[in-house]
Amino acid sequence: MRVIIIILYLASGDVIKLPITLTADQSCSDKLIQIVQPNSIGTSVFYKGKQVLAYYCKKGTGEYIS
Repeated sequence: MRVIIIILYLASGDVIKLPITLTADQSCSDKLIQIVQPNSIGTSVFYKGKQVLAYYCKKGTGEYIS
């Protein structure tokens, strides 16, 4: 397991930084799918009721994760 930071950019202008744990077989995208909710037609995703416009993941050292 490894701890990373997922950064979410929301339509409201908020930027959310979440520390998350990935297992050896998980990617950043896999974890995103677990923490967001899709809308009814599957074209957008929401975090706590706010639309997510973009996201990326970083290691604790600052390196980007794909």
